[in-house]
Amino acid sequence: FIVDWFFMNHDFPRSVLSLKNALVEGTIDVYHTVSKEFLPTPAKSHYTYNLRDVSKVFQGLAKASNFSVRIDFDMMKLWIHECQRV
Repeated sequence: FIVDWFFMNHDFPRSVLSLKNALVEGTIDVYHTVSKEFLPTPAKSHYTYNLRDVSKVFQGLAKASNFSVRIDFDMMKLWIHECQRV
């Protein structure tokens, strides 16, 4: 619902608006994959992932404006960047 609000309150083109569900599903898929693949070990105890990490991806996306995201490819690049950053 938060993603719906964000996309409705910004003047994004339809091509960007159509990515809404894919961004949510993709972020959840990345979260599940990372949680399974990067398990914490004594040497890497920082490998603990939770829903806060998912929210940080969307916080980063929410900083985008319709001036910086003009086409769907711009939003995909931003999403990839946010997933890697978090």
